[in-house]
Amino acid sequence: MALVLAVSMLLILTVLGMVAWNSSTRQLVPAGLQQAEYQAFFAAQRGIEYALNRDILLNMSGSVDLASNAHKPYIDAGNTKAAGRGEITEGEIADGGAGVVPLRLRSRYGSEFGANYYFISVRGEGPGGRSQDVETQVVRMYRHDDDSIFRTSGGG
Repeated sequence: MALVLAVSMLLILTVLGMVAWNSSTRQLVPAGLQQAEYQAFFAAQRGIEYALNRDILLNMSGSVDLASNAHKPYIDAGNTKAAGRGEITEGEIADGGAGVVPLRLRSRYGSEFGANYYFISVRGEGPGGRSQDVETQVVRMYRHDDDSIFRTSGGG
């Protein structure tokens, strides 16, 4: 009787162990894909931060290709897909031109200011071909009378 009871308990524990093992291995694949998407997003975010924190906006004419050899090495700075990180594959800053100051800022600063709009879009790619797109718009305010930069604000 003890032998039958021991074998049945061993069988029950084996089945429970197999169920737990199967459940945990099924969770590894989605976690790996999510990590690759995070790396792609972080790469795109690095491109956005690079564009916002440089004098590129002030010295550009037309559009700027962030994936070019002039900018990509600074954005990726050693991060590669081969190393399990993300890197940018596309990126552009487009000068949207002059426009009216957004209402929220116009009520705060008055009508003596103008605004120039910039549109930034970056695509980051992580391991496994996972990619993420990040876009933002930046408004640079200036005084109408002397065109000096007053304020640059960004969003995302």
